[in-house]
Parts: sequence; C-alpha cells; structure tokens
Amino acid sequence: MTNQHDEVLILFMGRSHAHAVTSIQHYTPDAVHIITSSDFRKSYVRRLNDWSKKYGFRKGSVQSVSDLFEPSSINSLLSCVFSVAAHEAELTEGKMETFRWKVGITGGTMHMAAVASMAAGILDALPFYVMKPNKGEAVMPNKHVIEMPNLSALKTVMALNPLDLHKIRDIGEGSIEEYVQQTEIQPWTISALEQSGLIQMHPAEPRFMVTPLGHKVITMLGSGPMFEMLYKTEMDKVMAQQNMDDTERYYHG
Repeated sequence: MTNQHDEVLILFMGRSHAHAVTSIQHYTPDAVHIITSSDFRKSYVRRLNDWSKKYGFRKGSVQSVSDLFEPSSINSLLSCVFSVAAHEAELTEGKMETFRWKVGITGGTMHMAAVASMAAGILDALPFYVMKPNKGEAVMPNKHVIEMPNLSALKTVMALNPLDLHKIRDIGEGSIEEYVQQTEIQPWTISALEQSGLIQMHPAEPRFMVTPLGHKVITMLGSGPMFEMLYKTEMDKVMAQQNMDDTERYYHG
C-alpha cells in the first residue's frame, strides 16, 4: 500500500518528451502517470520505466487513447484520468489527498491541454505548464515550470475577509495560533488554505508559510480594484467600531 500523502504527477504527453523530465526534476514526485495517444504508448511505457529507475519514483500507468482526433476523444481522455485515480485508489491506504497531485498540461494537442486543465479542476489538483527555453538557454526547472491556481485555491482566497487576506500576505509565515487570534479566520480555514496549496504547514511545529503559489494568487486577487474597494469597506467598519468603543469609554469610564 502507498501513503495517502503521496504526490502524484499526471503528465499529458505528445511526441515531445523533454518537458516530462523537467517536470519530474522540479516536483520530485512519489509516482508518475502518463496520458498520451496510442501512437506513442509503446515509447512512453519504455520511457516511464527508465525515468522511474533514474529519478526514484513509483512507476504509474501509461494511459492512451486511439481516438485523439475524434469528437469522442474528450470522454476518452477523461476516462484515462479516472483510470489513473482508480489505479491510485487501489494502492492507497486511507483517503487519497488529490490536492497534492499535479497535472501537466504542456504536451499533446490543444484539446489535450483543455482536458488536462479540466481534470485538474475535477481532482482539485494543481495544473502546471513547462515553458520552452529560449534558443541556447539551458532548461531550468525552477524557472520554466509555471503553476496555475486551481479553482479551489481561487475560491478559498476569495472567501477570506480582505483584511485577513492582507494580513496573511504581509505575514508570509508565522504561528497559526497568533494568526487566528489576529484575524477572523477559523482554525478549519487553515486546513482549506493548506489543501489549496496556498500555505505549507511546518512538519513539527504549529506554524505555516505562504507558498509561492499562495503569494501569486493573493497578489493577483489583492491588487484589483474590487479588492481595494472591499478592503476599504472593511477598514471603515473597523474604524467605526473603534470610534464607538472610544465613545463608550469616554462616557462610561
């Protein structure tokens, strides 16, 4: 049986395979699965076997479709994703934590990328894209892998009070207890932030750190005019409450 905390990589692949190595080097996953066309299945079975030995991950499955250029291919590709999930479910002890999974949308056709993005949303996984380096430039996994926030991450951040969002952006990292005391955030929200990939928990202490993805999402949503308007509204409420408290103390000591 495998660990429910396993980080699984699902790669949608076409003819080119260089971006797969970049993805593996960047994420160092526990397991890797590949979804591709039946034309490339044989070569990816061999490559996955070689990569698993070289990079030390558990070899997953190679799923393939024979109707890639037919209208039915959308359903076929999604079926491959569900087959990957079923494969992992059979091996996993406990509930699968698919929010730890990553889905590569780089390879294959444009509609494969669309299905890969859809699959990431269904699994609550993180979609990512590997950029092609400029001519003559070496591949740098930390530079060329672009992570895209999933719907869960966006919804989690949008549900936060603007003042709390501003504070978590400013804190960056710190004690969970202190952060909960200083904000309106409930303890269960911390778990939602972690599952969305926005924060990372310290393995041994009750502390958290905002992840690079968290910084991107918070900055993106926190820099728009709507956020500024909501932030000002919440600040006005706080100031009004403080004025009322000051008035109460003035009259009643």
